[in-house]
Amino acid sequence: MKTSFKVTLSAVALCVLSACQSTGPAQQTEAGKVSNRASNAIIAKSAYSFEQDDIKVPAFFDTQGLSNCNFDRADENDNCPLKKPIVRMYFGGTDVGGQGQGVDALREYDDHQLLMMLENQFAGINRFRIVTRDDETVSQEQQIQLEQQGAKNVARRAAERRTLQPDYIVKLDTLRTVKNEGSITGWMDYTLEITSAIIDPYTRELMPYPNLGKIRVKSEDVRERNELKYVMANNRYVSGYRYFDSAHVNAVINDMASRGIDILLTRMLSEMPATAQVLGIKGNQVSLDRGQNAGVLANETMIIFEYSAGFVEPIGVANVNPSRNSATGEITLWKNTQRAESIEAQAAAGIYRPSSQGKIFAVSVGTPANFLENRT
Repeated sequence: MKTSFKVTLSAVALCVLSACQSTGPAQQTEAGKVSNRASNAIIAKSAYSFEQDDIKVPAFFDTQGLSNCNFDRADENDNCPLKKPIVRMYFGGTDVGGQGQGVDALREYDDHQLLMMLENQFAGINRFRIVTRDDETVSQEQQIQLEQQGAKNVARRAAERRTLQPDYIVKLDTLRTVKNEGSITGWMDYTLEITSAIIDPYTRELMPYPNLGKIRVKSEDVRERNELKYVMANNRYVSGYRYFDSAHVNAVINDMASRGIDILLTRMLSEMPATAQVLGIKGNQVSLDRGQNAGVLANETMIIFEYSAGFVEPIGVANVNPSRNSATGEITLWKNTQRAESIEAQAAAGIYRPSSQGKIFAVSVGTPANFLENRT
């Protein structure tokens, strides 16, 4: 089984939201090649590999929205980019295509497994608050609490902690197809396509953002082709891959779905970056007011920038590691501008503390390079 992405460098040009002059496009991410005609995972470039032209606020971050922030973690303004959206996930239409051998077994795949997998992965990155649809587990736990704690205590606890109301719905549709080649000796080729939609449950609006597009995964991305080889005689199965056995088919589709969700995560992490406010800078060390609680990941590449009177001034790029409620990082490269040099000089002489007129923030540029390998 193939266990990792083949990562190749490519230039991904990001839109520029900056008050500084530059001479070239920013290159803040890398493309993880899955296979020919399959979808790619977009991986953040290491902060230690950045050059001057790369130090720009990434395309999908709403710098103007910072003016809406009240910096109250428990009750942040809905229009503040520091607030984590609450989402509920659905698998919608599911279709199966193909002809010949293996179609019936493919139809037996249970999409509920995909939903649980998706919820777990999204909850793990902590940039969204997930309202689970695992009703069976929740109901079972509530019954146990009733038996152990009594109805009065359970009712009091439920009143204190109400069910979250989603800001958005994430709806995924899937198309599974199978194609087999050969007559005596054949191979099964599976394809899984995932399309997503973001819906405002109150206005019923189909949201244009984030635009995650279509994700396509092939069986060759997760299995060596010989593993899906079978032998027929007189139109009957003889040996090899058991394409008619739903357990064997489910194992392949599960791996394909996991790969597809990995790619979906990288797109979400790019379009909905983690953000924190900079408390202070000492030398090359930077201190942030939020950490895992705001979805900052280990070895996060983050752009440090100053926001003042509606203007954005990139300061540098940092490699950041979080604790539960805060984070620290190392500025690996300072921006070659007068403002950045001034802050660097003050930080070298002591602790630079941003003023209320010129706040400094950190924003992530994408999925850390080792995240898919170590956490998914």
